[in-house]
Amino acid sequence: MADIRHSTSTPIACGENLYMRWGYRELLEKRAVDIIQPDFQKVGGLAEAQKVANMAQAYYLPVAPHCVVSPIGVMATAHACTTYPNFLACEWHWINHTDLWKSWVKEGEIIVNGYVTPPDRPGLGVEMNEEVARKAQIPGTPWFEAEK
Repeated sequence: MADIRHSTSTPIACGENLYMRWGYRELLEKRAVDIIQPDFQKVGGLAEAQKVANMAQAYYLPVAPHCVVSPIGVMATAHACTTYPNFLACEWHWINHTDLWKSWVKEGEIIVNGYVTPPDRPGLGVEMNEEVARKAQIPGTPWFEAEK
């Protein structure tokens, strides 16, 4: 990675398949990347992603999270990214399911003109449309519910 980065002027981004902050250490130390892209689900959650962003900031590198999740995950990512002084952009795509995407949360479309604006009310600020989510559930998989 370091050889590739130092042989081109094209910015090199990576990190969506790395785990925990230790997975990023060598890339940062060897200056083998221009942009860090943690996937919050793989890196170890929101708190671990914050640690990766902090490490990247120490090397003057921007963070552009990899974000292939539901609107709920996108909103969680947006909230987290508002705390990163080195936030660049969020990689996002919802591969061929735009109707499902727009109806997944009760608030409807949360990406407006390419931007997500986290609400200032408590919580994530979006509520799952359970009826829509149940229709999209993979047959034979359990539904998560509180025990009765």
